[in-house]
Amino acid sequence: MATDVLSRAQALSFLAKIGMKDAEKLLREEPRKFLSDLMKAYQAHLPFQCLSLLAQPLEERHVPTQEEIVEAGMSMEGGLCFTLNTFMYLLLRALGFKVDVLDGSFSLSCHPHTHMVVLLRDLSAPGDNYIVDIGGGFPFFEIISVKDLPVTRYEAGLEYRYQHLNGSVVRLHRMTREVSERGQIEVDGDWTQIFHFDLNPVDANFSRPYMKMIYVEEGDSDFLRSIRAVRYPPEAALIEEGLLPAPGGEESGSSAGDRRQEKEGVEGSLKGKPTMLGFRDQTLIVGPMDAAAKTKVEEDVWATRIKECFPTIPSAKVDVAVQKVMELERQKNNPV
Repeated sequence: MATDVLSRAQALSFLAKIGMKDAEKLLREEPRKFLSDLMKAYQAHLPFQCLSLLAQPLEERHVPTQEEIVEAGMSMEGGLCFTLNTFMYLLLRALGFKVDVLDGSFSLSCHPHTHMVVLLRDLSAPGDNYIVDIGGGFPFFEIISVKDLPVTRYEAGLEYRYQHLNGSVVRLHRMTREVSERGQIEVDGDWTQIFHFDLNPVDANFSRPYMKMIYVEEGDSDFLRSIRAVRYPPEAALIEEGLLPAPGGEESGSSAGDRRQEKEGVEGSLKGKPTMLGFRDQTLIVGPMDAAAKTKVEEDVWATRIKECFPTIPSAKVDVAVQKVMELERQKNNPV
C-alpha cells in the first residue's frame, strides 16, 4: 500500500480543522492524551453517514478508493465504517504511529468481512497494543488495551464492552428490549453482540471486495435505502446550536446572542461531554443514547435540518439523498 496517500502535513492540517491546538507538542509529550483528544474531536466533526453514498447515481456506485477516503476525511464529509476507519488508519500512520488493519464482521450480517478495525501497536512498549474503532456509528472515545480485555465503558449514554469470545474479540452493547431496534445476538442477559473481529492483521485493502455488499448492491444494503447519520459533538455545542436545552431549564429556542454567551469558553471539539446527534430517516435524535429526544422531521424541512446538523456533508448530496429516499418510500407505498 502506498504510504504517501496522506502526508504528515495533511494530517496536521486535519488536526487543526477539528480544533486540536498544539497537536504536535501534545503528540510528542503525551501521546495517550493526544489519542484521547483525537477520538473525541474526530467523532464530533466527521459523521458516520450514508447520504454521500445514496447521492451516487446507480452507474457510479463503487467502493471508495484510498484517495477518495482521504478527500472525505480532509473535508470532514465522513462516511461509513470503511471510510472512517481507513482514514483513521492513514492518519495515525502519517503521524508516526504503528498501526494495522483488522478484519471484522457485523454479527447479524450474512456477509462477512464488512467491518474493519484499527490496531494500534507498540504504543509504549513492544506488544502494548490497542483497539481503535471510530467507524461503527457508535461512541468510542478512548483506545482500548488488548491485554486488559474485557473492558467496559459508558459513553454518550451507551454502555458497551469489548471482550474475547469464541476466538474473536466482540463488541457488546447493554441494551434493553425497548432500546434495541433489531434482534442482536444475546450473549449474557441484556448484553447483545454487535460485531466481532480477530486480532490477526490484514492488508488495508483486504475488505474492499466484500464492501461491494454495502456500497453497490442495493438489495443487501440498508445504507442504499434509508438515511443514517450520526456524530458526537460536545453537549455545549448542541446547546449553542439550540438542539439541547441550556442548563437551568431554558428552552433550546433562545436567541443566537444568548447561546453565544452560554457557549463562552467552550469553543472547539474537546470541551464538554460528547453526546449523540443523529438522523435515522426522518427522526432527529439528540442527547445521550439512553435518553435521547426523538423528533420526526417533516419532509419539507428534512434536507434543511440534516444540513444544519451535518454541515460538512455537501449540501447537494443531502438534497439528492433525501429525494431518493422519499421516492423509494413512495414506490413502496404505491407499487405498480
